[in-house]
Amino acid sequence: LAQKYDPQKEAELRTWIESVTGQQIGPDFQKGLKDGVILCQLMNKLQPNSVRKINHSAQNWHQLENLSNFIKAMASYGMNPVDLFEANDLFESGNLTQVQVSLLALAGMAKTKGLQSGVDIGVKYSEKQQRNFDEAKMKAGQCVIGLQVG
Repeated sequence: LAQKYDPQKEAELRTWIESVTGQQIGPDFQKGLKDGVILCQLMNKLQPNSVRKINHSAQNWHQLENLSNFIKAMASYGMNPVDLFEANDLFESGNLTQVQVSLLALAGMAKTKGLQSGVDIGVKYSEKQQRNFDEAKMKAGQCVIGLQVG
């Protein structure tokens, strides 16, 4: 998993998070985000009041609570459950690759919802296009013989 971690994506994420929040992460990406304060501020910028209480304490359980609140806020923002990381992935450096994937997905979701930032990061999600065919068009399709038949 550590081999899949991309330092270039980390630099892009750092720039994106710092531009949205106005906060500096610091030289170490993991340690700068470990307490969850900047991440909670990020979610509050993307979706106001999504994280109601941000703990600024140095105690581990306060930091884990911040990370847990951030993950819940990402889920309520519309993130796919598969894209979410667990608090220990970041807190104990267990799986920083999953943290990176989650933050890139969050950037893509923010872009989809219309966030304009100076950093172009994340993939915009596609929108569902519903098509309605009338009865005549549906019956016409039943008469077509597929090329794979016979």
